[in-house]
Amino acid sequence: MKTCLAVSSISFALSLLLFLAPGTSRAQNVFVSNSDSIEEYGTNGVGTVFANSGVDLPYGLAFDSSGNLYVANHGNNTIEKFGTNGVGTVFANSGLAQPRGLAFDSSGNLYVANAGSNTIEEFSSSGGVLNSNGTVFANTGLNDPAGLAFDSSGNLYVANYAGYTIEKFGTNGVGSVFASDVDLPFGLAFDNSGNLYVAMFGNSTIEEYGTNGVGTVFANSGLASPRGLAFDSSGNLYVVNAASDSIEKFGTNGVGSVFAQPAFSNPQFIAIQVPEPSTWAMLAMGIGVVFGGLRLRRRSS
Repeated sequence: MKTCLAVSSISFALSLLLFLAPGTSRAQNVFVSNSDSIEEYGTNGVGTVFANSGVDLPYGLAFDSSGNLYVANHGNNTIEKFGTNGVGTVFANSGLAQPRGLAFDSSGNLYVANAGSNTIEEFSSSGGVLNSNGTVFANTGLNDPAGLAFDSSGNLYVANYAGYTIEKFGTNGVGSVFASDVDLPFGLAFDNSGNLYVAMFGNSTIEEYGTNGVGTVFANSGLASPRGLAFDSSGNLYVVNAASDSIEKFGTNGVGSVFAQPAFSNPQFIAIQVPEPSTWAMLAMGIGVVFGGLRLRRRSS
């Protein structure tokens, strides 16, 4: 006699999702650099202090692939690394001059916009452990650089705040002007389609740029001297409003609403830890296997 034990595709898929899906308790939380602290906000807009020691006029924020948060300390020229528990250690304290924006490339190297020296510093990685030995990645065409962002091809975009341009640097550090006549650009962020969004501090708008460097107004209401930008995994854009001490949330249609307006003091940059692409690839592979007809059989006679 033969018997077959079929595993329900639906129940197996749910189990696989629970096993592989990244945790959401912190992954979609919003982190904002305040004048003397790092604030963390849940999806409901309720905030708590994530860290208030080891920060000195914090600016740029960036997550590494392990979920550690890196903070550019504009006030004391250091980069601080915080674990998920909010405990920080000094990651780098040399080669920095009024650091602003931060960004990781696909290899785990950290890039820092040095506003004081008009350079971009690169801090290398080795075996997943980042070293604090920085080298100059770019030092031409920059004038008070602020926000940083990488595109999917590994090119680095820099908000040239006092130069009124967006600069684009290839992996070799050679730069060119991507967009000009930009009104005091500050924060940068790419959406899932590869469009670049720029916070215009000067005229309180968010501009959207295609790959050809041509920009259009994405949002111009509800903004007051915008600075940092970040996308969540659903494509919503979060904006730090420096002049109104608030965070605005814009849907893909450009319609915004106040996400949070606590007792901010000179908010600067924003970061959201979203699931890693590799995790979603694993999810897609797993679901494909399940719905491709996975069946476990047991035979007995």
